[in-house]
Amino acid sequence: MSFKNILCFGTLNPDLIYFVDELPSKGDDIRSLNSSIRPGGTAINCSELISLWNKSVHVRGNSIGSDPMGKYLVDYLKENNINFDGLIINESLTPTCSIFVDSSGERTIISSGYEDLEWSNFENLNNFDSLIIDRYSIKFIKDKLKDLKKQNNLFVCQAGYEYEINYKLDFLIVSKDEISVDEANNLIDSKTVEYILLTSSNLPARLLSAEGAIEIVPPDFKTINSNGAGDATAAYIAAFGVDDLIPNIKKACAAGAIVAGTNDKPTVEKIEEISQLVEVNPR
Repeated sequence: MSFKNILCFGTLNPDLIYFVDELPSKGDDIRSLNSSIRPGGTAINCSELISLWNKSVHVRGNSIGSDPMGKYLVDYLKENNINFDGLIINESLTPTCSIFVDSSGERTIISSGYEDLEWSNFENLNNFDSLIIDRYSIKFIKDKLKDLKKQNNLFVCQAGYEYEINYKLDFLIVSKDEISVDEANNLIDSKTVEYILLTSSNLPARLLSAEGAIEIVPPDFKTINSNGAGDATAAYIAAFGVDDLIPNIKKACAAGAIVAGTNDKPTVEKIEEISQLVEVNPR
């Protein structure tokens, strides 16, 4: 299975990234070692990679402003062939995320400006065959998720877990810090979610399904910056599905490892190469 038209629904914002040795203690004053700005949010992180893989991709989610930050995002979407029809652009300020990355590659995030935003229409999804949603958007679309799978022939993938899942998902990608194994198993046993991938930085991931559990051991890369790694894994699943389950899980984990541990783009060719380093062990 390989999907033709994918919708990424979720957060859109510029990421203001600061690299530090360690986070400051209360009252401390530190300087970053380096800093950068890049388009971010799960919807953008996923859609830019799906476009890189030569797939048709649309992005919707929170509104952005017509301010310089909003124009920066719009220009980026255009440059990367990402369709943003349906995205609300108004006079509000564009939200931002400040991301602090320490010497271990772990990140601490402070987001701002999301309180009074509008959200794109979450209807008329018949033109899409795959959908990825992020945990931050759930509370704004939750009432429309219960019948989503009944009304649309969609593969639905969710990145992250924050609110109770009482709607059908094909795939959930979530950090082990966000959900307990018991909660995850309950979602599988109740047939609410078909597959759950539990991730944990450089540690082995675990794939849960009705058939049991599989351990996925990532390549032995030192984490440089974990920002966007989970989104890369989710993007691959949303783009290529799970009909060819084990090879695609290995490639999805390879995409995340490339983003977190190298300065390379996770191209299809690079993913194929790195996926050979991913080990899969039945539990």
